[in-house]
Amino acid sequence: MKRKPVVICCSVLLALIVILAIVFVVLYFTVFRPRSPHVAAKVVSMTVTQVDVLAIPPKLNLSFDVAVTVKNPNYASFRYGDVVTDLNYHGLAVGQSVMFAGEVGARTTQTVTATVIVQADKVVFTPAFVQELAASVFNPPLMLPFETRTTVAGKAVVAATFKIKASSAVTCLISSYPLTGESNTNCTSTTNVG
Repeated sequence: MKRKPVVICCSVLLALIVILAIVFVVLYFTVFRPRSPHVAAKVVSMTVTQVDVLAIPPKLNLSFDVAVTVKNPNYASFRYGDVVTDLNYHGLAVGQSVMFAGEVGARTTQTVTATVIVQADKVVFTPAFVQELAASVFNPPLMLPFETRTTVAGKAVVAATFKIKASSAVTCLISSYPLTGESNTNCTSTTNVG
């Protein structure tokens, strides 16, 4: 007779544990499931402070303002490390900008802007620049192709237990026209989770 209350108590306790486990699993896969942040980058402006293609050597001072937007779809904040933007000209590194680490709140979007200054001496003394300068004589205006690559890496912690690591890289191809101060961009992004 004394065993019956113990069995009932253990059965109720086991049923509660199973129900809580099912509720926890359902909540994890519906509401609290960690999701990858969405990262987008775009070149918002180009600043030209000096262009003199007739000088020897030619002079070129320009910079790009890159806006990086991180959208966090999680119910927890997303902490990211330093955001690095590399600038290349025909595969040659000609500039870099670093934005310091930060945090995007739960289910919010944050945009940070960085200025990447072009190391003009590296651009001017390449064979590609001489070819593009010569081509612009017959087909103006002068167009310089650049490529930016912005990398964001971090993690979101959900319910103080589950962590998701994610990194995203955004590559932008820039057609810049230093003599007119205009630029066109085409960006693509890739995301890695885990």
